[in-house]
Amino acid sequence: MTPTQLTDYLGTGGGCLLCHAADAPFLSDAAAVAHYATHSPAELAFALLTQKAIVQHALVVVDEPGGIRTERHMDEIIGDVEDTALRSPGRPRPAPRSGPVGD
Repeated sequence: MTPTQLTDYLGTGGGCLLCHAADAPFLSDAAAVAHYATHSPAELAFALLTQKAIVQHALVVVDEPGGIRTERHMDEIIGDVEDTALRSPGRPRPAPRSGPVGD
């Protein structure tokens, strides 16, 4: 069956790349877009850059002898990129939330 929405691809609708939203999984592309619109452009750009780095790193490793050996190896590849993202001086700091915690 061909997916009719991007959120139908395995894991894509699983939640926000930035805050792992409590309203996940997203049941439609419209719901995902509405949620992502609540984040700042800088946060979204950095999340996109991080995901691009994960894909690029995985593509390089998969092309090496031995490639990606296991799911754990892939998790290590993702973790390496995420560790770099956490240390990046270009990483935007989330804006403080207004209102009581939990709103």
